[in-house]
Amino acid sequence: MKHIALAGFICAGLAACQTPSIAQNAAPAAAEEAPEWRTVAPENLLLINTRHGQTVIELNPAFAPKHVAQFRTLATANVYDGEAFYRVIDGFVAQGGIEDEDIIALHPTLENENDRALSSAGFVALGNGDLFTEEVGHIDGFPVGRSAELGREWLLHCPGALAMARDEDPDSGGTEFYIVLDAQRYLDRNLTVFGRVIDGMQYIQKLKRGDRAIESGVIQAPDKGDTITSMQIASDRPEADRPSYRVMTTSSAAFEAAKTSKRVRAEAFFYRTPPEVLDICGFEPPVEKD
Repeated sequence: MKHIALAGFICAGLAACQTPSIAQNAAPAAAEEAPEWRTVAPENLLLINTRHGQTVIELNPAFAPKHVAQFRTLATANVYDGEAFYRVIDGFVAQGGIEDEDIIALHPTLENENDRALSSAGFVALGNGDLFTEEVGHIDGFPVGRSAELGREWLLHCPGALAMARDEDPDSGGTEFYIVLDAQRYLDRNLTVFGRVIDGMQYIQKLKRGDRAIESGVIQAPDKGDTITSMQIASDRPEADRPSYRVMTTSSAAFEAAKTSKRVRAEAFFYRTPPEVLDICGFEPPVEKD
């Protein structure tokens, strides 16, 4: 199974882990006319169920089409049902997938989709600097980093990011995945992020932990990690039985207001006014369940 070796690298197999300025691109001038919400397409809603509850992830085929396509195929085939989150490190990631290396080998590995060429796909800048790259902001509610020098943009390792684990070969991921528990921005552009949790992150935070000092956090027998009771794509369920979610439109005035409410802390509680800056991973774009 593909996972992260030590606490700082994402490795692909269990055996491997057991060995130790861009233009601001501001919101459109008519942002106040943009609809406040967009509905997530059911084929991009991934539902992960454990004993703790259901976690809902929005997949992002615009940034990682091959990873999303493979994950849809695996989920539709019920490949992950009965598997486990077998490597969970507090403050780092929760990693899950297939424990049988022979079964892993049946599925193709993927060329990495760690970043893409700069686009004009509705990027809205966060509005202040970032420690890791020239500019950060959002596209369709996903946190994004950009570099004019590199001519690239990419999804960020913020809490809730869904990404593909791999070994040292950048193109060795295929089945093993992880969900980021706390920001791991130094992994940006090194592994493929292809989705983000939009509901139920509290259930991922409840998963049984491993000891990062023992075999890089792989949960040791006779203990087992929490079972993935089911993993489904919402579009595979009958229409009447599908959950529906809306994400606040990145280009809307409501989105700007949501950012401002986190950037400008004018409440009476703050007798010492915080600086008017945002951490890209500390701002969660608003989501509603229909």
